[in-house]
Amino acid sequence: MSVGPALYAQAPAAPAGLSLAEVLGLAAEANPMLRGARAGVSASEGAFMQAGARPNPALSLLQEGFGGTDRTTTAAVTQPIELGGKRSARLDVASYGREVAMATLDSSSATLRAQVIAAFYGLLAAQRQLQVAEESAQIATRSAELADKRAKAGKVSPVEATKARVAASGVQIEVVNAQTRVSTAAEKLVTVTGAPSVRDRNVLDDIEGIPDVEPYAELAPRLDDAPLTRAARAEVLRANAAISVERARRIPDITVTAGLKRVIAGGLRDNQAVIGVSIPLPLFDTNKGALLEATHKAEKAQADFDTERANLRLELTQAYANYERAKQEASRLKVDVLPAARQALDAMSRGYQLGKFGFLDVLDAQRTLFQEQSRYVQALKDAHLAVADIGRLTGTPLPSAIVDPSTAP
Repeated sequence: MSVGPALYAQAPAAPAGLSLAEVLGLAAEANPMLRGARAGVSASEGAFMQAGARPNPALSLLQEGFGGTDRTTTAAVTQPIELGGKRSARLDVASYGREVAMATLDSSSATLRAQVIAAFYGLLAAQRQLQVAEESAQIATRSAELADKRAKAGKVSPVEATKARVAASGVQIEVVNAQTRVSTAAEKLVTVTGAPSVRDRNVLDDIEGIPDVEPYAELAPRLDDAPLTRAARAEVLRANAAISVERARRIPDITVTAGLKRVIAGGLRDNQAVIGVSIPLPLFDTNKGALLEATHKAEKAQADFDTERANLRLELTQAYANYERAKQEASRLKVDVLPAARQALDAMSRGYQLGKFGFLDVLDAQRTLFQEQSRYVQALKDAHLAVADIGRLTGTPLPSAIVDPSTAP
């Protein structure tokens, strides 16, 4: 019987990179802030249920005299009756509280979406910056080797070779710094999503593909239905409903009592019906202070609503301006600056080989290319962050949770 070739266990494949849609789905499922907001909505439903509850009746038993031929036993049921629309006023407050919780959930969803996008493109930009630093390190190393050869051949001063080595070492330091920034950005993405499975995973996307954004004139009206605006508006309605609650509390409730009284006198028994009504007299506590407090809180809620609307419009204006600036800067760098900087470096490198330029000219061209490449990546990142911020302000929701392919069965 022949034996086939030995089978060796293969090393596990590296985990696939994550797309933005996958990261957003993981955040929708695992992020604790979103879980807390969902719990807030559930709590508001409980508050609405409790607000509609009516007062419980009370059962009382009164015994007068123990033993002997004379004693009285009274059993009664007491039922408080709310007047002045207290229950409906409480339901209004709880209903608007539920609207606040639901708007807060939508706001948390939009905020989380913006945070995840910012962390995602922060990591993507850090990865791109690392590539730029590694490319610059390769260029600096080749330049240092060329300078060393020319110095050994006696064509340039050894000082230039030393400067070239120093420049190459400086770029290597930048590579290490870029690696650290990648690690930091990756950990930030893990924290924002709340999903440990994101750790040690690269992100994949076209950072140069800046999404288009609607004109500002179309975005501004959407602020009226944004989650933050809805939450502030619901707070105003809840505060006004609280005034109705305090007004209703100025009207005293009545308590109705009905029961049976058994009287034993001289050995003779007699049953008597007991009916009573209790009405508090609002002589000292008229709830005036609570009503005044609720009125001023409603004024504050209205002022906060106006402030929120103004701040949202200002933030949208700033975010849109940042988007336009970053998009134009990235386009200008890509079309004009980067090609010119690369051509200048190539020309300086050829001229240095021919002895037409000094190494300082080559070093300056290298530094310029590296700086402009870094600036280009930063402009792309700023554009994506501005798009995410616009989505947060207008209330773009977080997509539904999706399954991470690496953890799927």
